[in-house]
Amino acid sequence: MSETLTTPAGFGRDPKIIAALSVPVTRSGEIDFDGFAEDLERTASYGIEPAVLMDTYQINHCSKEQQLRGLEVAKTVMAGRPFTAGVYIEDESTGESIEDIVAVYQKKIELLESQYGASPIIFQTEALKHADADTVVRVYRGMAEASRGGLKAFELSPVFAPNGWMFPDDSLIDILAEEAWEGAKHSSLNPSMEWVLLQKVQKIGKRLYTGNDYDFASMMFNGSDALLGIATFIPDKFKDLACALRTGAEQDYHKLATGMEFLGRVAFQPPVPAYKHSAAMVKKMRGWYETDDLLPNNNFTRDDAHRMELRDALSYLGINLNE
Repeated sequence: MSETLTTPAGFGRDPKIIAALSVPVTRSGEIDFDGFAEDLERTASYGIEPAVLMDTYQINHCSKEQQLRGLEVAKTVMAGRPFTAGVYIEDESTGESIEDIVAVYQKKIELLESQYGASPIIFQTEALKHADADTVVRVYRGMAEASRGGLKAFELSPVFAPNGWMFPDDSLIDILAEEAWEGAKHSSLNPSMEWVLLQKVQKIGKRLYTGNDYDFASMMFNGSDALLGIATFIPDKFKDLACALRTGAEQDYHKLATGMEFLGRVAFQPPVPAYKHSAAMVKKMRGWYETDDLLPNNNFTRDDAHRMELRDALSYLGINLNE
């Protein structure tokens, strides 16, 4: 019988896990880069690869200086160890032509790879939100010409950010079939859609990174890897989850999955972009951040009732708080 989506990969596999890092913010509204460096090292110490300049980094609220400083810190802390970095162009000045869009992407890809040693993941641009499949494939093939390989595409639901959209037709599969692409991150919070995509991506021998912060454990069990915002809340628990999947510790896996996905549903409840404040709250509770403030002009905030919900979810996971 041929494998189908009802035949999960199951136990015995070693998933690759990447955590999209948040940023600690001072009372004056600046990024605490010393705290960020500690978070990078902490994440890597659990065997989780950090990702910087992601939506979790509040990339759409960052200055260019804050973006470059984050890359410098990541390069120094990681010291040759792998890390991923987002290629975000919504704050760049571009023309309206396809060639202009490709050129901006190429410039950022080259910067991340050659100067910082990062593995780029490509944020979608609102300029292509209504483009047809042929145009999307043309742009992504063009940007890949600037890469040394190992690129990740990023399919982001607009529920997370206005520049996100679903790839038209099978354009994402056509893109990933090219040698320069390692795989793609899919963030839709729709497991049915993701399961179908996982089957297609696996058929061409590439990775699909789940970005489903509600159902990541089931997706990992089915064969996905993971690139998640929720992983920056609890990198220690993701280490345990990966270990349980690898060793076949069924009871441990399902118990962890229940608690971790519950925290994901609490943290990523609507409005979904406010999960960055949830991350800051959790990290402050864990003694990792001095404040749970956000960057200026980020108005997607949570209230004290949400803080209590997060505290209960952390307690369910047996996490000690250091407030």
